[in-house]
Amino acid sequence: MQDLRINTTIASLMAWSGVLLVISLIVAQGLLMGFIPPPSPALPADEIARIFIERKLPIRFGTLIECLGFTFYLTWSMSIVFFMRRMERGIPVLTWTSIANNGGGYVLFLLMPITWAALAFRPETLSPAAIQIVNDYVWFVFILSWPPFAVFMICIALAVFGDHNPVPVFPRWVAFFNLWTAVLIVPAGLIEFFKTGPFAYDGLISFWFVWIVFFGWIIVMTAVTLKACAAEKRERLAAS
Repeated sequence: MQDLRINTTIASLMAWSGVLLVISLIVAQGLLMGFIPPPSPALPADEIARIFIERKLPIRFGTLIECLGFTFYLTWSMSIVFFMRRMERGIPVLTWTSIANNGGGYVLFLLMPITWAALAFRPETLSPAAIQIVNDYVWFVFILSWPPFAVFMICIALAVFGDHNPVPVFPRWVAFFNLWTAVLIVPAGLIEFFKTGPFAYDGLISFWFVWIVFFGWIIVMTAVTLKACAAEKRERLAAS
C-alpha cells in the first residue's frame, strides 16, 4: 500500500507562506507602490506616466518584494494539494490537474511585478501611451486571470466531496466555500468592458470585492490546511 503520510512540519510552513504572500502584497503594492487601489483606467496617459516617473524607486522596491512574496503562491497552493492527494483513490486526476494549474498561476503572479519593474526601470524614455497600455496589461493579468484560480477552487471542492477517508481530511463546508469563491470572483472578467464604475479594474466589485474574496480565500484555506496538519500530526503520534 502506498505511503501517503505527509511531512506536517514542511506542509505547515508551506501553508503559512500564503499569509506571507498577502502581507507582501499589502506592504509592496499598497504602502510602497501606492497601487491599492489601482490608478483609474480612465486617467489620461500623461497622468499614468507621471505616476511611474515620480514613484519609480518605490515601485522598483515594491516589485522586488512582490517577486519574492508572490513565489509563495506555489508553496502555499501545494500545501493544499498534499492533502488533496490523500482524498483521492486511484489515479489522482484532481491532484495532477491542480499541480499543473498552480504552476501556471505562479507564473501569472510573477508576470505582474516583473512588468511593473520594467516600466519603472526607465519610464522617462517611454511614451505616456506605451506606459498606459502596459500598465493596463498588468492589471488585466492581475484581475482577468481569474479562471485558473477558479479551477483550483473547483478541484479542491471536488476532492473534498469525493474524500474516501473515514475521517474527512477537510470538513465538507470547505467544498461549498471553494465553489462559492469560484463563483464570486467571476465579476473580475468584466474589467475589459469598463473604464469607470464598479466593474472597472479599480472598481468596487471587480477590484475591492474580488480581491477581498480571493485573498480571504487564501487566509481561510491556510487555516484549514494548518488544522489538517495538526490533525495528521496527532493521528501519527497516537498511532506510535
